[in-house]
Amino acid sequence: MHKDPSAASANDAVEGYSFGEGFKDGLPIGLGYLSVSFTFGILAVSKGLSWIQAGLISLTNITSAGQVAGLGIMTAAGGIFAMILSQIIINLRYSLMGIALSQKADESMTPLMRILLAYGITDEIFGVAVSKEKEFGARYFFGLTVLPVIGWVAGTVIGAILGQVFPDFLTNALAIGIYGMFVSIVLPKTKHDKVILNSSLLACLISCMFTFIPLLSEHVSQGTAMIIAAIVAALAGVIARKILKGKAGTVIAILAGCILAGVVIIVAPFYKAAETTTVAEGVGGVLDSKVYVPLLITMALTTYLVRMIPFTLFRKKLEKPSVKAFFDYIPYTVLSAMTFPAIFYSTGSFVTAAVGTVAALILGYFERSLLTVAIGTCLAALTAGVVMMYI
Repeated sequence: MHKDPSAASANDAVEGYSFGEGFKDGLPIGLGYLSVSFTFGILAVSKGLSWIQAGLISLTNITSAGQVAGLGIMTAAGGIFAMILSQIIINLRYSLMGIALSQKADESMTPLMRILLAYGITDEIFGVAVSKEKEFGARYFFGLTVLPVIGWVAGTVIGAILGQVFPDFLTNALAIGIYGMFVSIVLPKTKHDKVILNSSLLACLISCMFTFIPLLSEHVSQGTAMIIAAIVAALAGVIARKILKGKAGTVIAILAGCILAGVVIIVAPFYKAAETTTVAEGVGGVLDSKVYVPLLITMALTTYLVRMIPFTLFRKKLEKPSVKAFFDYIPYTVLSAMTFPAIFYSTGSFVTAAVGTVAALILGYFERSLLTVAIGTCLAALTAGVVMMYI
């Protein structure tokens, strides 16, 4: 008995991407998380937490900036209100990501699945999922989250236990891999869409402005600055998309690119990135559970709700062209704002970070895989670091 080809095609469309494809796509994210969370583990133990407490924070939150802020509140014995406010402000970008992801999810992503899988919405998982050509389903998204979660928690625990054994230049070089992945997601898309190209460049410029202008950097948090940059850039793309699709878009992109390059070359090398945190030392080697447990629950619940509510409620497909365009552009403006200029300070050395950035741009331009770009970026930064040690 012969199968109906049209029926098979319909079934493929319904099934979409498989769990295995998601698992494979999550591999470079997991490797990146393993290195990035390593430093959080070191920081947490140095501030008075046990490796178990540090691991639980990573397991229940999976958010780098939010965890560092939460750690500061915990070790300073801060209140629940302070924890809620800090996590909402820092992690508000996950709400935007949840809405954007909702537009890419297929019918298998039921409300229950959305509630369960919202836990896995992170910057990198979002970037990979939203860049898929077709709609993705619950199986794919679940597969995509497995290795990143394992990598994030394992990296934290390993960092807490053994982190101080490894040399700084090695751990610093590994940290740039995440940003290399961001570049590899955004750059191929900008090659084929001038509106996204210009919106992404604008997001980078606004992010640089909030970083390098003292009045702004002192009064606007990094999380808030990223949200402003991403939204303004996406809105500008929506408003000017008809103009940007023509020759004017090419001219504007060249000008914006030159300005961004000038800022990076002139300002970035002499800018001293602020310390990540100034938390107080913990007491007795293990944080008091009476302080730790309520704040951990508050932190985890707040971060989860920021992700879950938009992802679950915004199930209806957007039909209005301008609204749809906004959510088409926002993933790339978010990733752009997160990458520049932060990538230049990810290794602790502007020179090694710049070398890694160039490698990421070259590999991303030629549309290499996420894993290839992540590894290539880290190796380039590591090589530059080794060379500098012997000069």
